[in-house]
Amino acid sequence: MNTVLSDATSTHEHTSTPMTRKRLLLIGGTLLGLLIIGLLMRLYTLGVPFDRDSYDEGVYWQTLRSLAAGSALYHPTFYSQPPMFVFSIFPTYLLFGQTLWAARFGIALVSMLGLVGIFLLGYALRGWLGAFIALLLLLLAPLYLSASQTIQAEGPQVAFSVLTVAFAYLWWHKSTGWRGDLYAALCTLTLTLSIFSKLFALATLVPVCLLALAHIWRIRQQPAGSRLKASRSLLIGIVVMVLATVVIMLPFAGKLGDFWSGVISFHTAAKTVSSRMGNTGKVVRFFIAPLGFAALYGSIVALLKKDWRVIPLLGWGLACTILLWQQEPLFDHHFVIVIPALVALTCMGLGPLPLNSQQLRQRPALITAGCLLLVLISIVFGARTIQLNYSHLQAQATSAGTQGSLRTAHDLQQVVAPNQFVITDGQFVAALAGRNTPPELVDTSSVRINTNYLTSAQLIQQASQPRVEAILFYTGRLTNSNLQAFRDWIPQHFRQVHHYGNGSALWVKIQ
Repeated sequence: MNTVLSDATSTHEHTSTPMTRKRLLLIGGTLLGLLIIGLLMRLYTLGVPFDRDSYDEGVYWQTLRSLAAGSALYHPTFYSQPPMFVFSIFPTYLLFGQTLWAARFGIALVSMLGLVGIFLLGYALRGWLGAFIALLLLLLAPLYLSASQTIQAEGPQVAFSVLTVAFAYLWWHKSTGWRGDLYAALCTLTLTLSIFSKLFALATLVPVCLLALAHIWRIRQQPAGSRLKASRSLLIGIVVMVLATVVIMLPFAGKLGDFWSGVISFHTAAKTVSSRMGNTGKVVRFFIAPLGFAALYGSIVALLKKDWRVIPLLGWGLACTILLWQQEPLFDHHFVIVIPALVALTCMGLGPLPLNSQQLRQRPALITAGCLLLVLISIVFGARTIQLNYSHLQAQATSAGTQGSLRTAHDLQQVVAPNQFVITDGQFVAALAGRNTPPELVDTSSVRINTNYLTSAQLIQQASQPRVEAILFYTGRLTNSNLQAFRDWIPQHFRQVHHYGNGSALWVKIQ
């Protein structure tokens, strides 16, 4: 074990060459250029006027509007995620005018941290070559780009998780001195931010804990007198994590019941009304892709080299896969959580670049060439998919469905004053109109209805409030059979002013 640890560390140190000023400028300039490209890719089509996820964006946009109007998270505003997701984008949302673009821009900015994180992780694993290969792979990963432009929790969660694992590996290689203390603190800080963005981040605990256990084993091999000093960075990381957790939870100290209900109990209840049927097929199909094969190649190479640093990455990928398989319901955008692990595993297949023709014919060069070939295929595949996605977004922006949503939003503006509420299952359309839902009804999802977290009695109570001026049926969720009593009650208190077909209609309160 000691030999394996020493070999892994020396391999990393061996990849570092003296840093000249010219080389530093080249690396810095290339990194900056790629990050600028990444930001431009996120800004392109950022403001398309439709819900990129067909529903969730409207929920979280209304959540931001509710917070901006002064309503608190969890009570009265219904919220089913940990708080850091919406907190991480709320300042940007306020600063840039409380628009759809502003909300998505916040996501785009946070996602840039993920690009920095994967660069650092690639460097920690395979030097500068690994850093730039990892950055290119994540830069051209369609799922991560999509998560970077959509108001959903996965984007911030993945960004913080990547930083966590990057700092964990940097800490492993330099666990003493001020750098070790800094890496440990940043690792547990970003880990806390990730977990409090979305609980998928619990998978990130696997690589962090494995590296921490390996460090504890390493400490035990040292003389007794030096063990406390060697443990300092580990202790600092634990303290930072505890303090960060306390700071994040402090605003919710008086409503822990509402917090637990939204973040834990709601998702537990969702499992009783959903099915994992089909999850296995979805997971298998996802991995049968160029990046999946590249990650497999990198894993095999690292295991054959007996580079134990691959084990935490395999644990990370496996933990993400298990969480995906257990997720109910499982949507395509959830798979973004495993992308960074696949990128990191791919980098494990890299080795030093050959410096002469003799080295070019040797086994290490051939292994690296095989990895680079798979990387190239993954990049080309990702770039083509992104190009097709852009074309689809542009077409959907001018589609009949999007234009219909804009007309419905205009209708809402005509009958609902800015300070009044609208009850709807089309939260995105209401936000397009610049109108808010009651904070308790920012989410009227089918899962919430089917789990009885939203009932006819609650809807009737909210619709009876003086500030509620209209009810908009738009996505079919409010036509759920569980809400028949609510629909029977509506004609007695509201009148229909617009009918859009397929059960979609706008009702205005009878004065």
